[in-house]
Amino acid sequence: MPGQMFVRFMLLQKRLLKKGGFLLMLCLAPLLSAGVGRLAAESAGIATIALYLPEGDASAREISERLLNGGGVLRYLPCDDEAEAQILVETGEADAAWIFSEDLSERLEELGEKRRVRPVVTVVERRDSVPLILGREILSSAIYPSFSYKVYEGYVRDELGLAGMTDEELRRVYDSVAVEGSLFQMVYPDETPGETEEFTYVQAPLRGILAIWFTFVGLSAALWFMRDEDRGVYGRLSVTKRLSASYVAGAVYLLDAAAVLLLSCRLAGVFTDWKREGISCAVFAVCVLAFANLLRMICRTPRRLGMVFLPLLAAMLALCPVFLNLPYFKAGKLLLPPWYYLQSIHNPRYLYEMAVYTAVLAALGVILQRVQSRRR
Repeated sequence: MPGQMFVRFMLLQKRLLKKGGFLLMLCLAPLLSAGVGRLAAESAGIATIALYLPEGDASAREISERLLNGGGVLRYLPCDDEAEAQILVETGEADAAWIFSEDLSERLEELGEKRRVRPVVTVVERRDSVPLILGREILSSAIYPSFSYKVYEGYVRDELGLAGMTDEELRRVYDSVAVEGSLFQMVYPDETPGETEEFTYVQAPLRGILAIWFTFVGLSAALWFMRDEDRGVYGRLSVTKRLSASYVAGAVYLLDAAAVLLLSCRLAGVFTDWKREGISCAVFAVCVLAFANLLRMICRTPRRLGMVFLPLLAAMLALCPVFLNLPYFKAGKLLLPPWYYLQSIHNPRYLYEMAVYTAVLAALGVILQRVQSRRR
């Protein structure tokens, strides 16, 4: 029996690779991923900022390094003077201009001594928007380290009476107690720890899109099996054995799609490690296979199954964490295979939940198959 299934598997693989539509479907994912990966490497952002920082100022140099070398979601256009920065905003080439004071270091030192916050940057904006609100937070975070050091320096020299300490000694002590890493720890609502990934906003939704694509490959395999069944390809098999045949036929589809899924994640720059990706992808493939076959038996005809595609796509985009992770409709999320896969990449707990969900789907498929065979 295993030998016959392997022969059947290889024959289906040979037949499948001759289909131009299937090959085109496989090529779409890596092409999209390669494009996204290249786009993420380019200079792009949700807002363009005209940036003027005075030359020769130590604080300005530190702040510019934090802004220009730190990546992020903003695109910066360095300017030679204040007038150029304002012109870029007026002509629409930039969404905002950040104009730093010529005496930036002196101002920060003065603010540190008086320990009060006063403006050190002139912000010119075309209109207020969510990206620019985020931009002002990024600007504040870039200025704060320089400001906090000036406060520390003034406190040590004036309040503690250690005016004789050199700048090198002050900096060494300051850096030795600086907080490294993130001040926040990500956890899931069930209080299990999670892991963050450093992706750009362009790359972030790609894994979710690929997960939905993979699910529809599984549904296409179920649709393909139903059409073959209508043409009498599986006429010699009893009704009870056709469930096994549908799993073998779907595995041919998903084996190729799984390799493409891993390749696409690699090309897009969202790949984590081979062990995690391989295990999650394997369980996800079996989950999609069970999900597609159960849906096939519920719909019973290719036309009905095809009618489910569009509502199912809308549900996956809305409920799965592709673009947004909504805290609502938890019951609906638990019915969709991509939700488990996207969560399992960050937390192994959801990998076990996906395995349990897969077992439930497979059991329901067996029960439904027996019920339908008795009716025939």
